[in-house]
Amino acid sequence: MNNDGNLCASAVLSTKDLNIRPERDLTEIVGSFLAVGEAVVAHWVEYARGVLLFVMAAEDERSGEFYVYDRKRGVFWLMEPADGIFGGYSTAEMRQKIREFRLLEFAENPGRLAAIRH
Repeated sequence: MNNDGNLCASAVLSTKDLNIRPERDLTEIVGSFLAVGEAVVAHWVEYARGVLLFVMAAEDERSGEFYVYDRKRGVFWLMEPADGIFGGYSTAEMRQKIREFRLLEFAENPGRLAAIRH
């Protein structure tokens, strides 16, 4: 089992950047985030405090990246596992990486992201 030292988190975009109030509908907020990156969601797990998103370029099956949206702070975080893979993951690799790097724990409690901030 990996520890948090094998994972970096970087704040990449906020609802303020998107010119959307954090109280807006989650679907609208995520849709705006996806529009900026011209991406699609391949997987979405929602919790009270955060959301785990697996986001991909529409035509690239090895482009998946993990993001956690902190609902309280209105911030999207890029989650970067330190596993030597660059350029993204496939949907086949997604579930293994979610388990291996305990990404659901960060979506459940985005407050933990500050500890692994890059």
